[in-house]
Amino acid sequence: MSRIIKWAIVLIFCSFALVNLNDPDGFVWVFIYLAVAFLPLAKRVGALYLKIGAVVLFIIGCLITFGILNSLMPWQVDNRMMNLWENQREGLGLILGASWLWFGHRLK
Repeated sequence: MSRIIKWAIVLIFCSFALVNLNDPDGFVWVFIYLAVAFLPLAKRVGALYLKIGAVVLFIIGCLITFGILNSLMPWQVDNRMMNLWENQREGLGLILGASWLWFGHRLK
């Protein structure tokens, strides 16, 4: 069962990468989402490195989600879906990715 959950989460992050292909800053998000999807599956990546990456992603995700890094993000025409700008929604994706990096290697 946990193998199915693990691959479902990988597919979710791969779909996050796919929907970012047409964004002006998609080259950044596609790389991040694909790395987040597959890093917990890599045997050579230790748990300590995954946790450090998770903390860094969580901090950056929070800074983006709460609008602190808005001046660094590229401007895009956006319709504020869910009362969040496009980059703030990507920040939520980083927070989800941080949780996958933190807990993903534990699934067997």
